[in-house]
Amino acid sequence: MDMYNSIYREFIELIGFESTLKIYSQYNGQQLSLPKRLYKSTYIEKKVKEEYNGSNAKELARKYGYTERWIINKVKYKK
Repeated sequence: MDMYNSIYREFIELIGFESTLKIYSQYNGQQLSLPKRLYKSTYIEKKVKEEYNGSNAKELARKYGYTERWIINKVKYKK
């Protein structure tokens, strides 16, 4: 494993050698910057509007990693 650069060693440990090779083949030479959040905010906004019951803003904020204020602003004009 010492022959691989550190980021590739981490990938190999995390997802395995074959998956690391796929990532390497697709993106080698490029600088990747991954968003902090996995889901788009539009998707989270939809989910919050579906799950909001009038008193669970704090719970939804924790669940989805947004602030309580953000949650309230999104459900304020629920359609």
